This record gives sequence, structure tokens and C-alpha cells, in this order.
Amino acid sequence: MPADPKERTSAPEAARSEIGFSDAERKLKAYLTALWRLHPVMRAAISAPGQSPPRRVTFDGGYIRVPQTYADVQGCGVEPIFRAALAHVAAHLTFTRARWQIGTLKPLQIALVSLIEDARVEALAIREYPGLNRLWAPFHVAEPTGALVAEMLMARLARGLFDPAYRDQDPWVSKGRTMFFDRRLEWENAAISREIGTLLGNDLGQMRIQFNAKTYVVEPAYRDDNAGLWDWSDTPPQEMEDTDVVIESFRVRRTEDESEPHQRRRSQDNDTGAGVAARERPIDADAGVPVARYFEWDYVLGRKHADWTTIVEFEPRRASTVGLDRLLSEYADVENRIRKLIRSTRVARPMRIRRRPEGERLDLDSCIRAAIEYRGGITPDPRVYETSEMRDRDLAVLVLLDASESTKEFVRNTTTTVLSVERAATALLAHAMEGLGDPFAIHAFCSNGRQEVRYYRVKDFNQPYGAAAVERLAGLRGGLSTRIGAALRHAHSEIRGQQAHRRLVLVITDGEPADIDVTDSKYLVEDARKAVQELGHDGIDVFCVGLDGGGDSYLTRIFGRRNAVQIDRIASLPDKLPALYLRLTG
Repeated sequence: MPADPKERTSAPEAARSEIGFSDAERKLKAYLTALWRLHPVMRAAISAPGQSPPRRVTFDGGYIRVPQTYADVQGCGVEPIFRAALAHVAAHLTFTRARWQIGTLKPLQIALVSLIEDARVEALAIREYPGLNRLWAPFHVAEPTGALVAEMLMARLARGLFDPAYRDQDPWVSKGRTMFFDRRLEWENAAISREIGTLLGNDLGQMRIQFNAKTYVVEPAYRDDNAGLWDWSDTPPQEMEDTDVVIESFRVRRTEDESEPHQRRRSQDNDTGAGVAARERPIDADAGVPVARYFEWDYVLGRKHADWTTIVEFEPRRASTVGLDRLLSEYADVENRIRKLIRSTRVARPMRIRRRPEGERLDLDSCIRAAIEYRGGITPDPRVYETSEMRDRDLAVLVLLDASESTKEFVRNTTTTVLSVERAATALLAHAMEGLGDPFAIHAFCSNGRQEVRYYRVKDFNQPYGAAAVERLAGLRGGLSTRIGAALRHAHSEIRGQQAHRRLVLVITDGEPADIDVTDSKYLVEDARKAVQELGHDGIDVFCVGLDGGGDSYLTRIFGRRNAVQIDRIASLPDKLPALYLRLTG
């Protein structure tokens, strides 16, 4: 393992950080001029010290503020998203001819009206320049699955309005598509966006679908925050707090003297950099996003409490990896053993392949089936042989870390916390999984009652294990309680979509399930046991590494005696965890 985790940054991640808006500004201005004959004033949107950088383009008339980077966008390249974002804003500047008044619209309705308007101007732009379809299409990646929360449904609707070939069985998404395409002859009229968006907002309200205006971010990533579509001047102060957070919790206000429009026009024409003063209101770094609700099992009543727990996803804080590197250096011998085990485990293994037209031996089950078909007067299937093939590993793994308050305690006779040991063990495990080529994700959880089960994504399946992931792992902090069942159900929804022969959720926890709103010690144990059974019914294995010396009783109750291992010496976890993983998956 390199001494500096930043050296392990993958090529795609490195490519994303190479080019920022400032590097490509000249080419982007030329692009807009050539495509739309527009000459807007463009500036990089700069966040205040200690605040999160803007994540979306925003515009105010002919003044455009662009994020310096799009660090969260993967797989589409750096320059294409800048071109896609500015082409989208140009479509608004061309086809959105007037701002809308807020009036009595609620935040959800504002977001949906903006979404419909985005689709309308893009449809008109594609009519004029069909090649724009190829520019925008790669960023529409929403799938017709997932939790029924407003943000996900809106992302699916956005794709459905952009891509006529997209199919989604959700009635609300289907209704939105039908309303939009039935009025294609009226797309020149911006009023249809307000009409359709308001009706769809009413429908979501009646469905009681959750929508968090303070954390909502427009999708897909190239679209602007929609601040330029609305006239905020007449919004009552008491409504401003709820309304202006719809567009990613920041909005640009013009602060120049409106009585001197000639000054602003001269600034745009000369492009001197004076620009328009702006004020950004970034998202609170501690704000979580409710993404899903799950039932919880009540063993006393013998039934489920529907929509009982709420998963709230938080962005893991990044931290320096110096401490983690120092701890990992103590396990250099473990890393060497892992490297040797990887070399031996990577060897492909023979797999029995049945129902082949030719092979080394007869497949008994296929022969019996063919005999039955022959006696029944049916032409038998000639595939009655079996053979063996050398196949590579086919495994997906989700590591689920307990980050509750108890992990802040020190390991006996050391100055190292339980969570620090968990982080070091996970880093070594990630090295093993990366070396084997197994797709894997690293998530963490804690809880603050059933309405706030916190979920942290250190690394997702589609992300590389590079410097950013290591910094997020180093930034994990312990706190709150341990509602394992809800976290397992969310992990279930994450790993279910992985196309692998075997799927494994590996839980690392140091304590018995507990939470502030539960007094019965058996309640959360039985709910977690039910969650493990649900994963098993879906063909997903669950294994637990327990760090509680007295946890045999509840761990075996939740995971089963064969699917839980107890580690009494927490300090030995980095040594044992990768070896345990290799035994589990070898």
C-alpha cells in the first residue's frame, strides 16, 4: 500500500479534478456565442470560507455563475458537463421569456414547475439543434426503481420528459409524461409549465410523499438551480425561508442599483469582470437528506409498523488521513500477508455448468427431464450434458460500519478509539477487496430515534477507492445510537441491484441494538433479526463481526451462530478482518 492514500486515486477521479471552469472559460464563451449567438457575463461561483461550494449553475438575466468544478459528477467527463450546463442556461435565456411570480405556490410546486420548464426549453432547443440530445442524454441516469421520495420521483420524471423511450411504471411519473407530451403543440407557451407543475405538485401532496426543500438539489447535475426563472421581489418575508431553499439552498440576489440599468449593460458588454454582486446561501454541511422510509418489526404484536423509520443520508466529512496512515503503518505485516493471500485467491475456480449440448459427462437432472418429455410425446431438449469452466470471482460486498456513540470509547490499555480501529481494519479490507477486483461499497450508520437513522456513504459501488474515499473514511465520527435493522434494510436496497452471483453485507458493530425511543431491549434485536431474514430471502448473505465481548447472545440471535464472529481483542480487528473476508469469499 502506498504511504500516501492520495497516490491511489483512480484515473477517472484524477481526470475530474484536472479541469475547472476557469481553465475552460474562454472555450465555453466561444461555444455559447457560436451556438446561440449569446454574449452572457460568466463568472465562477465562489463560496464563502468554510462553506460548501455551489453545485449547480445559477443565472440572473444575462449573468451566469458557474461552479468552479463538478466534483460529484462521474463518468461523463469534465468539459462535457460545462457545455451541457451552459447550453441548458442558454435554452432558458432563449425560450423562457419572463419570470414567474411565486404567488401562493409551495416549495414542492416551485420545484416541479421549474422541472417542467427545464424539459420544455430543452425540447425546444433540441428541435432547433438535434445534436443537443447527445450532449444532455448521458447525464439522465435515473432508473424506474428506488424509494418513493419526491427527489427520486422527480429525477425519474426529468428523465421521462427528456427521453421518450424511457419507461416507468409509477403512475405519477406516467401522468406527468402524458400531460407534457399531450401538449407538445403548446411547448412554445411557457404557461403550460406552471400549469402542469402545479397539478403534479398537488398530486404528490395528496400522496403524502416526503419533500425536503432545504436539501433538494436539481437533477440531473448539468441543470441550473432555477433561481433565474422566478421573481422573488414580492415574496413575503415569512415565506422566503421555505421558498428560496428549493433551489439547492442558495439563491443569487442582484444588489446593484436597479435605477441604473445602463451601468449593468455596459458591464456586460465590456466584460471587465466587475459583474453583479451576489450572495450565496450554501447548504448546511450538517443537513441530512431523508431518502427512504422502512417498516419496523414489532415482535410483541407480531406485525410490521409501516413507514416507521426514516433513513437520512448525511455527507461524510472529509478529514486528514495522517492519523489513519499512522495506524495503518503498524499493520505493515498484515498488508504483506493480505497481498500474498490475494495472489492465491485470485486464481479462477472450476464451476459446474449444466444443460449443455455437449460436455464431459451427462447432466442427470437434464437426462431425467428429457426422458419425461420423450415419454410425453414432446421433443426432448438435447442439452443433457454438463461441463466445468474456470470462472473468475463473482461477488459484490457492502461493508456496514457501526458509527454510534460507543465507538468513541478507547480500546483497553490504549489511546486508540474503537472507531479508529474500525477505520484501519476497513482500510485494510478495502485494499484486499480492491486487489481481488470485487465491487464493494463502504457505508456507515448511527441513529437518533426512528425518524433519523443516519446513513453515511464513504464509498459506493460505482466509485473508485481513491483519496476522496480514504478522506471520508478518516472523517467518520462516532455518535448517537445503533438501530441496526433500519440500516440493514437500506443496505439491502443498495446491494440488491448489484449483478453478482453472490452478494454479501458485512456488518461491523461494537454494541447491542439500542435507540433513544426504545425501552424494550429485545425490540430492536428482533427487528434486526427480521431484517437479516429479509436479506436472506433475497439471496443476500449477511455476516457480522462483533466487537462486544459479551455480545454472543444477541449477535447469534440476529445473525445466526454461523454468521457472526466475536472478536474480544478489538485491537486485533485489522489483523483478523481481511483474513476473515478472504475465508468467507474464497
